[in-house]
Amino acid sequence: ARSIMAGAGESIRNSIIDSFKNERSIFNGKWKSLKPATIKQKIKDGKNKGILKRDGDLSNDLNWQSEPTKSGVKVFNNMQSKSGFKYGLVHQYGSRKKNIPARSFLPIDNNNVLHQSIRSVIYKDTKDFIVKIAKK
Repeated sequence: ARSIMAGAGESIRNSIIDSFKNERSIFNGKWKSLKPATIKQKIKDGKNKGILKRDGDLSNDLNWQSEPTKSGVKVFNNMQSKSGFKYGLVHQYGSRKKNIPARSFLPIDNNNVLHQSIRSVIYKDTKDFIVKIAKK
């Protein structure tokens, strides 16, 4: 069962990495473009001008890890906190107060339900695992 959780974690991690690489949400396509002033400031600061890639802390695939646990799987980013600013959450869901649009990168919807494609992979892996055990 641990191998099922490891596979689920990798499927989720790969989906997140794909979102950053292609600057899109698994649910609703391309992220909203950056404002020209934002791009200009990033260039001036010598930063990556891609969306959500300023320093690379959130978008770097090496920062995303998956870890099976006793009751499931944990997929997490090991970036350091930006002085209390919930960087990932704000970009996932957006913030009207800070005028930041949602640029969803996690394969979960607003009800925290995994995208169907990820659920299908987990279902297939689980079914294959059960068939394998039954044959022993």
